[in-house]
Amino acid sequence: MSRPFKSDLVIQEYICEPTLKAYHIGFDQKQFRLQPLVDIVRNVIPEFSLGYHCGTSIPLTEIISRLKEAAQIVYLTDKYQNRGEFGELILHLLLRDFQNTIPLISKIYFKDSHNVPAHGFDGVQVTITGDKKKLWLGESKLYKTGVRDLAEDIKKHVNADYLRREFSLISKKLPESIPEIEYWRSLMDEHQKLDVIFSNIVIPMVCTYNSDLFKNHCEESNKYFEDFISECTALCKTFDKLKGNVSTEVILML
Repeated sequence: MSRPFKSDLVIQEYICEPTLKAYHIGFDQKQFRLQPLVDIVRNVIPEFSLGYHCGTSIPLTEIISRLKEAAQIVYLTDKYQNRGEFGELILHLLLRDFQNTIPLISKIYFKDSHNVPAHGFDGVQVTITGDKKKLWLGESKLYKTGVRDLAEDIKKHVNADYLRREFSLISKKLPESIPEIEYWRSLMDEHQKLDVIFSNIVIPMVCTYNSDLFKNHCEESNKYFEDFISECTALCKTFDKLKGNVSTEVILML
């Protein structure tokens, strides 16, 4: 699998199940690997802010100014002060490097002003594997109780009215260079059957949070990984209980 941000030396997908993915950063010299994690997340900013399809068309003479623009889009928002955009950067990273997705649009790039957050799904990406195509509509939270809010988001967002409103906005902004663009336009058409839509979307729900694991461990011991699995499994059970039955594919990513 191609990893655009080459995060596999920093982030490990330690739990990989159909409905649960859990990511481990770990330690080096008995210290949490914060700086490597910061470096990887920072590398996501240009693509996240400006859009995946801008990456092939920025002249060398404009690189510095476009990087500045990308950073300002993220950091000059009220939402950043509440760490919201940081969670969306992590969502973008995990989908790109571990789910082999292609960004469809950059939601943040279409904001009307710095202090108006981009509403709707936090990430809109796609996968194309042979004849199998999936639209990934992601949400992110940046606190431990976020699994409860993510479960509520499922109830609010996985319904006909919400999806059709989102599709109406997204379909008008698709770059012409998107692979299989006519397929995505057809999927988002106002007259598309809901059965078709629900069977062709994936809802990745990312919760990034502070964990007591790092108060109790400073190395990657067997006990650390046992506690890691136990914590993630418990959070997944809470999420599954709260979200109830959903008519489409949902993945919790911790």
